[in-house]
Amino acid sequence: MAKVIFKSDNKTVEVPDGSDLVQVAEDNGASISFSCKAGVCLSCLVNVNKGMENLSEKTENEKATLEGFGAKPNQRLACQCKVLKGEVEIENP
Repeated sequence: MAKVIFKSDNKTVEVPDGSDLVQVAEDNGASISFSCKAGVCLSCLVNVNKGMENLSEKTENEKATLEGFGAKPNQRLACQCKVLKGEVEIENP
């Protein structure tokens, strides 16, 4: 089981390995905004405080969006991430 810590919401949840972060956030009432869910609008941008290595690799679409908006290296689009294993701590930027 993987663990996601939503620091902005002071919430920790255990989820099956490979879970979509967008679904985990929605199922647990996390305060992450979602709009397009396709990785182009940046509304679900999150800071990954720890556990970046426990998330899926960035898709080409996510890379392009993050680079286009000048995102920081520790930022990901929650709609494009899967929690593969271990612990991940995220928060709103």
